[in-house]
Amino acid sequence: MNWQMWIAQHVPATEIQRGGATVWPKGGHGLIGDRLGPVLHLHDDASEIFYFRAGRCRLEIGKSEAFLGPGDFALIPPGVPHNLWNAGEDDLLVFWIVAPNWVNNKWRTADFTPGAMERGALLGSVKHGADLPGDANIRTRLMALPDSTHSARTGEGQEAIVYMVAGRANVTVGRLAGKLGADEFVHVPVATPYSIAPAGSSATVLLFQMPGA
Repeated sequence: MNWQMWIAQHVPATEIQRGGATVWPKGGHGLIGDRLGPVLHLHDDASEIFYFRAGRCRLEIGKSEAFLGPGDFALIPPGVPHNLWNAGEDDLLVFWIVAPNWVNNKWRTADFTPGAMERGALLGSVKHGADLPGDANIRTRLMALPDSTHSARTGEGQEAIVYMVAGRANVTVGRLAGKLGADEFVHVPVATPYSIAPAGSSATVLLFQMPGA
């Protein structure tokens, strides 16, 4: 994958969510565009997901850690201290979302609440038939579309991101339409109809909904 093109794709930051694609390059000192850096932190009243596309990650979760690789998925609930590092010799590619996006309270690096370091994350894997972890802030669905169209509409106060895992699909968002290939994604604004139809034999899609309730 050309990760320079991958991270050039844009997800607008709103009150509901912020996120997108980022890379910890081989030999680098942090994720591109991460103003905080590799520092243990938590999000007050917000959840975060990580979808690891390539490389090897050491994910710190309170007092524990997990090593994750391509296709692995993590949901960090609100108030759980976490941090990640590139634990391999290759580029680490990460797709992430934080929701809601509290503009004046993006993260906390000190004064954690009692018991926070004992809390954990929810882990999963993006593979056929997987039921990925979610919560009231972020719901994630892995959908295989062999020959049918998925049509929906974001609600008032809800946004979505359509991420193509494999195959190609014809995607319509409001009045805009186009094709998405593997590792391409598009943002769906509030109260907007959208549809996803395979452009070929099949398509596999990650659908992120914020809030997820």
